[in-house]
Amino acid sequence: MSATRGFDPDWISPPGDTIKDALACRRVPSHLLAKALSLSEACTDKLLSGELAINARLAESLASFLGGTPHFWLKRESIYRHSANGCSARQPMVDFAAFKAALPIKDMRNFGWLRDFADEPEDAALKAFFEDTPGAWVASGPTLAEQVRFRTSFAHKSNPAAVAAWLRQGVRAARRISCAPWRPERLRAALPTIRELVRIKKPAAFFPRLVEIGQACGVAIVFVRTPTGCRASGATHFETAEKAILQLSFRYRSDDHFWFTVFHEIGHLLLHPTSPLFVEGQDYEETEEEAEANRFSADVLIPAAYEDALRTVDRDFRAYARLAKRIGVSTGVLVGQMQNRGMLKHDQMNYLKERYNWADIAAFTL
Repeated sequence: MSATRGFDPDWISPPGDTIKDALACRRVPSHLLAKALSLSEACTDKLLSGELAINARLAESLASFLGGTPHFWLKRESIYRHSANGCSARQPMVDFAAFKAALPIKDMRNFGWLRDFADEPEDAALKAFFEDTPGAWVASGPTLAEQVRFRTSFAHKSNPAAVAAWLRQGVRAARRISCAPWRPERLRAALPTIRELVRIKKPAAFFPRLVEIGQACGVAIVFVRTPTGCRASGATHFETAEKAILQLSFRYRSDDHFWFTVFHEIGHLLLHPTSPLFVEGQDYEETEEEAEANRFSADVLIPAAYEDALRTVDRDFRAYARLAKRIGVSTGVLVGQMQNRGMLKHDQMNYLKERYNWADIAAFTL
């Protein structure tokens, strides 16, 4: 499909009709569209019917999969929404009141997420918080919430709308960070440099450097505190094909959890770059991709060459400190990895872990 500079029809039709025509022309089944856009079949049906709006991420994916440019798809969306607002054409069938009721609005205000919209009425402020293009709060709010997969046993404890708000704030924070174009080979080459930061105790000393390394590789690394109902420790997704977002929450506030999450998320970016959204934490569904990212993180932190040393180290805090220095990690990371590998119980040696407090990381809160 070629981009049409003068695209300005005098008829009302959802962008889904253009998508269907392109699929038919290429003889592509709709389930492949869902996979290419990383949407559920239900969300894909809504996209085709006009209930789900095209945002910047979907516009890039459509351009890559079907042709045209992101601008073409965003303009197609904008024209449809503008025309539909002035007539009896179909409207997006999303219940804003229900979505709003599920949002952690008190935390969103307390954390400063709505500060940019302080002069707006509450409903307008919330829509503006989620919106990229006309009507796109639907895509970056409810649809984002639908994409997050929870473990069944934790479904009653977690709030998809709260997770969507947390992820959305991560996108807004990432847009303040200028990055070089995404270069996975550069990120892989930077792993030893990132690993050197593990032994630094204070976030004020290591976090700015971590952000700088990410910028050079095309990754915006942001810290966003989790609101009530969101129990995530980290997430990765691509805002555009040229910019990845690595979002951290410092939820567990210990060095072993933090650095394992950092390398777990980097693992997703390097191993699963075509999957646009991963959310980590004990509430979230385990997949083979999650297992691969876990192995990646564990191997970066403590390579296989040190397995025998882990098994034979004396059960003494001085011995742990010496081994951690030899490996090049903090004593807390060493203890955490030994716990995860079944070499220590989870209640043993925890006093060796570095504990962060919110005052240490307040400067990075976004």
